[in-house]
Amino acid sequence: MKRSHEIVPRLMLLCAAFFVPSRRRRAWLQDWTSELWYVLEASHTRCESFFGRQRAAVAFCAGAFRDAWCLWREPSAMATLAETSAAKSVWRCALLLSVAAIITSTLALVLPRVRSSVLPSPYRDSRSLVLLSRTDLSEQLPSIRMRQVRLWQGLGQHLFSEFAFYEPIVKPLLIGSRYTAGLRIARATANLFPLLGGSLAGAEVTEPTLFVSDAVWQQQFHSDPRFLHTIVKMGIHKVRLAGVLRRDQWRLPGSFDAWLLEPTDSSSISNSAQGIVVARLLPTTENLDRGEQWKISARKPDGDIAYFRCTALSIRDRGPQRLFLFALLLSLLALPATTSIPLGEYPVSGTHISWSLRVRRWMFLTVKFGLLVPTLCFGALDLAYAFPIAPTSSQYIQLAVSFLFGLFGFRWILRDQRRRCPICLSTLTNPARVGEPSRNFLGWNGTELICAGGHGLLHVPELPTSWFGTQRWLYLDSSWSSLFLGTI
Repeated sequence: MKRSHEIVPRLMLLCAAFFVPSRRRRAWLQDWTSELWYVLEASHTRCESFFGRQRAAVAFCAGAFRDAWCLWREPSAMATLAETSAAKSVWRCALLLSVAAIITSTLALVLPRVRSSVLPSPYRDSRSLVLLSRTDLSEQLPSIRMRQVRLWQGLGQHLFSEFAFYEPIVKPLLIGSRYTAGLRIARATANLFPLLGGSLAGAEVTEPTLFVSDAVWQQQFHSDPRFLHTIVKMGIHKVRLAGVLRRDQWRLPGSFDAWLLEPTDSSSISNSAQGIVVARLLPTTENLDRGEQWKISARKPDGDIAYFRCTALSIRDRGPQRLFLFALLLSLLALPATTSIPLGEYPVSGTHISWSLRVRRWMFLTVKFGLLVPTLCFGALDLAYAFPIAPTSSQYIQLAVSFLFGLFGFRWILRDQRRRCPICLSTLTNPARVGEPSRNFLGWNGTELICAGGHGLLHVPELPTSWFGTQRWLYLDSSWSSLFLGTI
């Protein structure tokens, strides 16, 4: 039978219990009743009077009302706290990857050197455009003399319909009363731009005609349109300034500040000039089926037979993409050697995780991979082609950056996925060391992480063994709900 001085405090606790959510009312009332017993025993030990005991018990039960009021006021907010935190974690991860992909792709389209490697070829039917070079030299280097081109032009052709030639030279320009520094100029035959089929294909060349790059146009001519179609001096020769060539309009080997087109009937390009030859294939089925690189034999001006390499321009347009795919494949092959591929052991239990939650988890992993790949692609292009360096160096930079960023990016994706709850996808927190290293083969030893939503625990072994080789997920049942405010 309850003592008389306990009746009023117990009634107060019963009244306060009406403010507690029903699913937690019983456990709450048991906790406060047990604490009330300790308060009354303490006052009895101090030999307080009846009214003194009542005063201490009433003061204690007043705190129960404040506690119950807080639980009644904020049950929904506390119950959704873990879900809100998990949603923020997922969206924050996706947002960061999306921002990185947008920034790198925007830089690729803004930077002129990078844009020329990303955008499609500006030339008409680039697969039928072929670079000819000696087999012992790269197509990037001047390797064929003008006399060889004139020999081909005079012979009947069953393979090519037209040839164009350009020779790298260095000459200054006289603008007004001042000379510029030596400019890198491509002195070419009049049919170079019409052969390529770009935006300047219709330019007629009846006199030496000069086209300058946009950088020279801004720096030397200050973008003044009054200079267009005027006569300027290049060395001791007069040429007509006909237009400006954007950086993304030139995809052939060599980096130039200007292009000088010589008239067809001009002999300004000597037979001994050594340069690069561009040809267009005849539109026959046999020619188009040759692929993107092959060899031909042709007669030289001295009567001997020589071999030449033919490289389609389309292979140059897809060069950065092929390099990236190759580096991506290398990073995927190297991934198992640097990190653990399995995501861990997750017990199959239909009562804890449905098929929709499992699909959502794999979709989140796929989205991370899908956002990381364009970030790696455009980021490597930005670093490789943003600066005026040799094309071979740019290719090496793109290959190294794509491989390293891909390897460490994929490692981060797997590590991030392993540290997330399979139900709410929130990042696991509160790591705790469990066990002792000396008892690794007798008991579990490692790190334990917990889901803030109360969905389960993750056990990560310190030293993988034959019986505990990878991390394991442990689902928590409803008995843990009181610790997580009913979020399970």
